[in-house]
Amino acid sequence: MKQALVAGATGLIGRHVVDHLVKEDAYENVHVLTRRRTPFHEEAKVTEHVVNFDDLDDVKAAFDGITDLYIALGTTIKQAKSKDAFMQVDYVYPLRLAELAKEHGVERVIVVSAMGADSNSKFFYSQVKGSLEESLMELKLPALHIIRPSLLTGERYEFRLGEKSAELLTKPVKNLMRGSLKKFKPIDAEHVAAVMTAIGQTSSKGLHLYDNEDLHTIHEILSGEARKKAAPKASPVSSKYSQVWNLDTIFPGGSESKQFNQFLVNTETDLSVMTLKVDKAKGSDAPDVEQWAAIIDRINSVSMKVREVSAFVSCLSAQDVTDQEAGLLLGKVKRLGAQHGKLLSSVDEQLLAFTDAQWDALTQVEGLQEIAFNLDERRNRAKEKLSTDKEQLIQTLAVDGYHAWGDLYNTIVGRMRVEIKEKGRKKSYSVGQAANKLGDKNRAVRKYAFEQFEKAWEDEADLFATTLNSLAGFRLATYEARGWDSVLKEPLEINRMKQETLDVMWETITKNKDAFIGYMHRKAELLGLDKLSMYDISAPISDHVAHVSYDDAADMIVEQFGQFSPQMAEFAQKAFDEEWIEAEDRDNKRPGGFCTSFPIREQSRIFMTYDGTASNVATLAHELGHAYHQHVMNDLPYMAQGYAMNVAETASTFAEMIVADASVKQASSDEEKIQLLDDKLNRSVAFFMNIHSRFLFETRFYEERKEGLVSKKRLNELMHEAQKEAYGDAINDYSPTFWASKLHFHITGVPFYNFPYTFGYLFSMGIYAKAMEEGADFEQKYIDLLRDTGRLDVETLADKHLGVDLTKPDFWQQAIDFVKQDVRTFMELTEKK
Repeated sequence: MKQALVAGATGLIGRHVVDHLVKEDAYENVHVLTRRRTPFHEEAKVTEHVVNFDDLDDVKAAFDGITDLYIALGTTIKQAKSKDAFMQVDYVYPLRLAELAKEHGVERVIVVSAMGADSNSKFFYSQVKGSLEESLMELKLPALHIIRPSLLTGERYEFRLGEKSAELLTKPVKNLMRGSLKKFKPIDAEHVAAVMTAIGQTSSKGLHLYDNEDLHTIHEILSGEARKKAAPKASPVSSKYSQVWNLDTIFPGGSESKQFNQFLVNTETDLSVMTLKVDKAKGSDAPDVEQWAAIIDRINSVSMKVREVSAFVSCLSAQDVTDQEAGLLLGKVKRLGAQHGKLLSSVDEQLLAFTDAQWDALTQVEGLQEIAFNLDERRNRAKEKLSTDKEQLIQTLAVDGYHAWGDLYNTIVGRMRVEIKEKGRKKSYSVGQAANKLGDKNRAVRKYAFEQFEKAWEDEADLFATTLNSLAGFRLATYEARGWDSVLKEPLEINRMKQETLDVMWETITKNKDAFIGYMHRKAELLGLDKLSMYDISAPISDHVAHVSYDDAADMIVEQFGQFSPQMAEFAQKAFDEEWIEAEDRDNKRPGGFCTSFPIREQSRIFMTYDGTASNVATLAHELGHAYHQHVMNDLPYMAQGYAMNVAETASTFAEMIVADASVKQASSDEEKIQLLDDKLNRSVAFFMNIHSRFLFETRFYEERKEGLVSKKRLNELMHEAQKEAYGDAINDYSPTFWASKLHFHITGVPFYNFPYTFGYLFSMGIYAKAMEEGADFEQKYIDLLRDTGRLDVETLADKHLGVDLTKPDFWQQAIDFVKQDVRTFMELTEKK
């Protein structure tokens, strides 16, 4: 529970702050520093400390256990009777309190300053307020929130003629002060207090400035009607673990959360402040190393807030695609992302202005050494981009252009329905629910479901051809402007890998496909077919397909993780217990699965639709692997946490393998073992064939898109050709509309959302083989490898932690040989049938 300490509780703002804190359930105790007894001493939650502010060292005990310090001290020169006395109240006392807060580990300090605070002001009052702000900033408190109200309205204990007169004069025009005049609009002291106490319940770190206009805006949000948009709470399928995630522990209130909206406003303000600071720093003749070190440190903090906002909105929009408020927030997040991108582009431009000597000095500054790799990476990438103004224009246009096409795709998919007849009656399913039908044990059911699924995508294919062509056109135009010839340049750089590594990986896979084609032919025999169809690839080969309850899946995953890593098991248990996972099978959810992280709260959230299949269990383990990867990196600087997609898939696939391999070994019969091996090999086929077909399609599509729009018919042909090449003669029909149904082709955040999966799968096979060799001794080595994924390229990472060269076929062949052991076991077991 939180504990607050308030200084200035008898003042106009301070007494309202205490009023609010007493009513807040989040606060267990409210401590008040005062010169005399106040009416609050009768409140059960309030503890008064009657103090001499001229000797604050005597009240250090009052800071024990305090989480939040509220400073609302202030006077006038008339009351203080001299400038020196005014300085004591408005500068010396607040500063000393903040120093004591830092000494006692107080998490956040919220202090009232004033509009126009400026140490260089001609007005003494504004000078003092500005000097206080600067001194507080120099303390580098964990979280400092500076409140800058305009003229305060409300009833005081004492009468201030000047302010009261101004209040009376401005009252008639108060409601007319909108737009640019809003920053001067008088504000009720109770409204300021409401904003302050709301700020106290956020997890925001670093410096935050709230001008008068911000205070009005935040209060308007806080006073609005909160129509909660939490995920529907259907009857739970299981009783031990919830299948509906808890987002209220992040920001309560769903898509109309007051706290989230306030956090969003704060983040926008922080971005604006940082943009001004960067622009000011860029104006100097030569880069100041210390100044830029401080700016980079602050940008890390702001970037964490942007990520926190983005993660929350992505969860809201995924859990209910009909949530219109979430859709509006998604638009705000896109604009916020563009603003953040502009800020980073501006910083990148300045990185190029450093001489090599200055750059070496910057990357050796304490606190920046851990992100030297990341800073070098940004600087090198900046050299290959356009001028800052052009890159910022691209960011701006992308909001309602590039990203809007991806958003349109998601909107259409979210509203799509697949009509499937069951027991003589038609039933309407979301595409995510319908996809689960493709694994039905009855071939007639899955064939019919596949046909209906394909029909649903074909019906919307014209629209999807437009979205795909449009976002690809934007991407290609950007590449052309930058002088980039290869469409693989950006994805390779994003994944921190060489072209040679990608080429040798696919070449080695292609040489080894015969073993997996043999497995698929054997599966066709077991199903009584000449060849598999697309909808047979994931079909169960036994009529006795086990349904795994969500509770059983959770317990099994925790148990199997524990066989390899007690830390990993403890983390997974925490995720289930604290409701980090959205797994319920219900309408209006987005299809697919993902894991997203909240860097400030150091939590993750996992999204999927659980239906009890072995594939669902694998997905659950997979996404928990992502979450664990982030977990072990939480204490690193935020910039060093930015691992690429290919190594992100390493941790997830590794987690998936732990569960799958252990399940095979513990199988109670050959029939169960065959079924589990088939499920494992299905995933191998996905990485070696399905994803290869995606890579081939996307590569060829972009080449043709350079010449103009690609028709729906041609997109179907390209998809068919790619699947035929990737699968060889393993199947006899294909899914020509797969380009429309696969979300990854329409994601704008990352191009070529395919080959990193295969890289991660095979890379994890190499790591998994090493873990099997070394046993318990490998746990810490694995954690060390994961922690380096955000600050090394993949070739260096593999060499450092595994001693292998990824540009040579040896590692890839060894990894594939490890997978082929499952093929041999499967073939031996099924030979007996």
